[in-house]
Amino acid sequence: MIQKKEKEYVELAVDLNDIYESSNKIARLIRETLRSSLNQEKLIKQLIEIEIELDHIHWHYKSLKKELKQLLNT
Repeated sequence: MIQKKEKEYVELAVDLNDIYESSNKIARLIRETLRSSLNQEKLIKQLIEIEIELDHIHWHYKSLKKELKQLLNT
């Protein structure tokens, strides 16, 4: 039981860290996009990168919710 809880805490920490890192990356990408004059192709690439990071955050958010529910129910 303790090992399972430890594993859940580790997964929770990983999710929180990945959300934090992706948030920083999104902030950087937005700043870069706003500061530079991008042609249409480069702008599309930047927006795709932002979308990928948002998807990454969403995945970890769902995982985080699942881990929290498991921890609260034990």
